[in-house]
Amino acid sequence: MTCSISEGTLKQYNATYKLWWSFCLKHQIPVWDATTSHVLKFLTYVQTNKKLKDGSIKSHKSALALILNTDLSNNILLKRYLKGVYRRNPPTPKYNSTWNPQPLLDYISNMAEPLDLKSLSQKLVTLLALTTAGRLQTISLIRISGIVESPQKIQIFISDRIKTSSLNKKQPCLQLPFFNEKPTLCVASALKKYIQLTNNIRKGEQDFLFLTAKAPHNLASKQTLTHSTRHSASSAALRQGLSLETICRTVGWSESSQTFGKFYNRPLIDDTAFAKSIINLTPL
Repeated sequence: MTCSISEGTLKQYNATYKLWWSFCLKHQIPVWDATTSHVLKFLTYVQTNKKLKDGSIKSHKSALALILNTDLSNNILLKRYLKGVYRRNPPTPKYNSTWNPQPLLDYISNMAEPLDLKSLSQKLVTLLALTTAGRLQTISLIRISGIVESPQKIQIFISDRIKTSSLNKKQPCLQLPFFNEKPTLCVASALKKYIQLTNNIRKGEQDFLFLTAKAPHNLASKQTLTHSTRHSASSAALRQGLSLETICRTVGWSESSQTFGKFYNRPLIDDTAFAKSIINLTPL
């Protein structure tokens, strides 16, 4: 049962169990045999004292559902309560606005060649984040063995589990077209240069793409890469006239998902259309 839950989710649930343990001891509630009424009192307690929103309350409920004998998933009172939490304190976007990627693209296009490993790493990560709108986790899991080149583009198949992985969902495949008309912004060419530059410093069977710029050139963690470009790239693509369907498919949301409208479309079916819309922000 625990193997069905990701390591990150288990860590999140652990915070719930600490609060639940203290709450049960204080109110003399059986930890493993609590009733729905006890769960409602606990959720009300954490919602009131921690000022939590809908998503956090649902996470607490899911954590308790894993250890209690009570069926929490189909309880009418719990469903009504969670709906009330959502309506009282709905989720809000993390950002009210986002930055324009145009100045960054201009800077990248004017970087003097040849680039050292650190500069090339920064350029490649930035272009990957902008042209694929991929999560930092996805970019950090790129493997050389998953890279397939054709005359028109490079495809990157992600084999490791990511946040959006599920039983009936395809793993992401990043599409990188060759921008021959804008070689300084061509993410596919930058990828080839990076592989060539790091070829001699890779150790043994080091398959993950990104290495640290400084010796001994170990695997680069996702914390060493970059992040908020995802929001800016999505909004910029929409301003360039790209359809919402293509944006959602590129960044890994379902076509019916409201994620982009709620959280990523901040003011300001060609599988390579997303990447092209970002690079085409910069005039020839």
